[in-house]
Amino acid sequence: MRRNQKGFTLVEVLVALLILAVMSVILYQSWNGSLLAVRKGRNYNTVFLLLQKKITEFEIQSKDKKVDELKEKDEGDFGSAYPDYKWEIKMKPFSLPPITPPKQPDGGNSQLAETIFKTMTDYFEKAVREVSVTVIRQVGEKPQKWSVSTIYIDYSQELPSGF
Repeated sequence: MRRNQKGFTLVEVLVALLILAVMSVILYQSWNGSLLAVRKGRNYNTVFLLLQKKITEFEIQSKDKKVDELKEKDEGDFGSAYPDYKWEIKMKPFSLPPITPPKQPDGGNSQLAETIFKTMTDYFEKAVREVSVTVIRQVGEKPQKWSVSTIYIDYSQELPSGF
């Protein structure tokens, strides 16, 4: 005797639940990866905005100041708006790569060229500084650091006479 059954058998229900479970795991992993990427992107965006803020503040505060008037190192935090973030600014002398004057046709160096290169190197040592701004985020035990560097030029330093 055959009955007219309406509904699903136990095997069909189990197969449907298995398919649903597999799809749920795949969907969960996809969402988790996407959320991680969004969090990372938000963190990078915050860091870059804070770096931009600090470098802009430095440029405004140091405008028209002599190199000797600026602090070589400064640090602080971003207040209650960004409690996990701190900043640090370091200045160091700008070092030119070793530059040698061009050789003369006779194989020697021009005295004038040597004087110019020496004078410009001395000027850069007095008037130019490399400024590094670092944003530090404390996550767990290991701090994460991001830095950006720029060049500060003291335009009040006079060029040596004759230039």
